[in-house]
Amino acid sequence: MVRLSNHDNDINMLQKRYRITKQKEFDRFFGQAFKKIRGQSAAGGIFVVKTIKNNLTFCRFGFVVPNTIDKRATARNRIKRQLREIVRTKMKEFRPGFDVLVIVKTAIKGKGRPQIEDELLKLFNGLSVI
Repeated sequence: MVRLSNHDNDINMLQKRYRITKQKEFDRFFGQAFKKIRGQSAAGGIFVVKTIKNNLTFCRFGFVVPNTIDKRATARNRIKRQLREIVRTKMKEFRPGFDVLVIVKTAIKGKGRPQIEDELLKLFNGLSVI
């Protein structure tokens, strides 16, 4: 069995520079700040997706999975990992210069990856991120 180093595992993960990680960055997507900077949003059955222009040459993504989905952190983190993987595989298709926040709704329960990926990509298309 070949053991991979931590660096090798990064190939199959959404790199940190493509993630929104700071609370201050997440806060920009809510309230008056979002309206002031003219963010856009779109909602579907499973997700709400919000976008804000950034001054970077790439897109960054954040994911919010509320406690109402599942009280267990492991279940919520699994959903986030699945969403990051979908984004990572489509990374070359995104237009540069956006911060994107994906908020998961409780309707995700019982959905398979194809359904999740289809709706997410439709919302990205609707917001002209792809």
